[in-house]
Amino acid sequence: MGTADRDEADGRLATFAIVTRPNPTSLRLLGTGFYLQPKGGFATAAHVALEAQELISAQPHSVGISHTLPDGRTKFLPIWKFFIHPTADVAFGVPRFEFVDDKTGEAYRAKVLALTRTSPDPGAKISTWSYPLHRVLEDEAKGQVLQLQPDFYDGTLLEFIAERGPSVKLKPPYYLTDIHLHGGSSGGPVFNFDGEVFGVASCSYDGAEDIAFVTPASALLEIPVPEIINDDGGERRSVTLAELAARGQIIAR
Repeated sequence: MGTADRDEADGRLATFAIVTRPNPTSLRLLGTGFYLQPKGGFATAAHVALEAQELISAQPHSVGISHTLPDGRTKFLPIWKFFIHPTADVAFGVPRFEFVDDKTGEAYRAKVLALTRTSPDPGAKISTWSYPLHRVLEDEAKGQVLQLQPDFYDGTLLEFIAERGPSVKLKPPYYLTDIHLHGGSSGGPVFNFDGEVFGVASCSYDGAEDIAFVTPASALLEIPVPEIINDDGGERRSVTLAELAARGQIIAR
């Protein structure tokens, strides 16, 4: 997996787990996310964002990014806000702060993934990278420790559903694939053969194996966000993520 700028960095540094931490010693995995902007703007599934919003409204700073830095350390960064697509299962999130390097004091710039508006053909090989395998361990000193085991999950794109389809949870359009999605995979990037993100992992049937529904990543570009995102509550002109992509602030091909 590469990054959008196609440098030597590991593209896995552009993905992370979304977790809830109601207190310093308790953790629970909500889903997966991936960076679209170096300062931390990210994508995930709408249903993950909706659950996170409820938790944040009840307890600010309780939901965040659990991200592994290049030096191997994993840090928790609270999420500030989500902007959710009205019909598609995708959302754009903004962290409250930036990661800061403890040694240099400089802000850490996230690696980002490239979106593509082009759909793979039926039968094409696809893959997702996500955080479904995890264990919550009890530690006498630290309380609960979330042990994450991210991995690739490969499969094939079976069909593009443009109108009515088999999923009762999603509104078309979406893709039918044979990727096996475990709990916690929702919101993960789904790649074409060239390593570009064409979809966002959404859901499967309860108890099903090797059936997964994927929302087109192009739906992310339809989400409106304030042109300037801050906490002052003032009115801001809205722009879509497609406009930000046209300005080069998001990589979309």
